[in-house]
Amino acid sequence: MKKIVYLMIFLTIFSLNLLATNSRPNFEIGFYFGSRSVASTEIKDVYGNGTIYFPDIALIWHGIILGGGYEGGYTRNGKIGIYQEPATLKVTGLEFFLGYEYRIKQFSPYLKIGYGLYSYKQTVDSPYVSDYKVDGNKGTITLAGGLKVYPLKNLFISGELRYVPLKVKPYTEEVDLSGLRIKGGIGVRF
Repeated sequence: MKKIVYLMIFLTIFSLNLLATNSRPNFEIGFYFGSRSVASTEIKDVYGNGTIYFPDIALIWHGIILGGGYEGGYTRNGKIGIYQEPATLKVTGLEFFLGYEYRIKQFSPYLKIGYGLYSYKQTVDSPYVSDYKVDGNKGTITLAGGLKVYPLKNLFISGELRYVPLKVKPYTEEVDLSGLRIKGGIGVRF
């Protein structure tokens, strides 16, 4: 109970300090591109790892980051089953995040935690499995950390590691679509 009281006092003092200062928030728009790994060996054997893109927008005030973005680009083709029938897996997601960055001259390391709403769809080009569609949505927590470098006042280059633990259960077996994203990007702050 004491820990909760101390945390509440700290957050109150921290919040009052933020409100007392007279500075305006900044907006950032960024575009990232990178690789995405897949944790499941079965999925990796059929579809492999792939690439993603991630445009995002964020509001930053006193280092606190509030934003959202869209992950797309992971559409992979493979062959599945004993007859090696053509198949496609597509995973996309909408993410909302909260984080903190600490600006040191032109460098800004940051951490983020978010909630992603992911959509996954597998299609198999076979008349035998047309009744078994794998098409669903799942929400999950996301974790990220990275570094922004500002070569110019309002232009940044960024590198980020993001982990998404995504386990789905389209039928009776759980499928692990979790994975690490390694991405780089560019953006502007205004």
